Amino acid sequence: MRIRNGRLSLAVMSLVMATFSGCRPSTPGGGPADTAKPPQRSDSATSPSASNTMRADSVVLRTDKAQYRAGEKVTLTFENKSASSYTFNPCTRSVERESGGSWTTVPEGNRICTMEAWILDPHGRRSGDTELPASLGAGRYRIVVRMTMERSAGATASAVSAISDPITVS
Repeated sequence: MRIRNGRLSLAVMSLVMATFSGCRPSTPGGGPADTAKPPQRSDSATSPSASNTMRADSVVLRTDKAQYRAGEKVTLTFENKSASSYTFNPCTRSVERESGGSWTTVPEGNRICTMEAWILDPHGRRSGDTELPASLGAGRYRIVVRMTMERSAGATASAVSAISDPITVS
């Protein structure tokens, strides 16, 4: 096997980073190793008719609906507005519940995911499914997916969090 321009080693390093970052129980942006920038709402997310959208750097995360039932399948769509590639795994997402104006990660102790690194190409779009925990009570939630921006060989990868607009669970 030949490695050209370090591309394979970068992909392997990104896979390892995505694997370990998806397993951490802490909230995105909550640990000293995180370099995530605070997410910024896209302009369309402020209108009532907008899809569920939130930016992390230049990645937009949308859910297929605004309202779900506990345990229901959610289709996540990632749209990359930048010239950078990102690795992620939609299975290793976190679910956060809104309470008193702040967001708290919902614990999912027995959740198992296959450790895969999905690539989101520059200016690309990908969709993946996940399920909401069956134990969720009624309320407002959001989905958080940690992503790693691919860098050139030898450069430090940076982690970002793509965050959906709030969804309602009834």
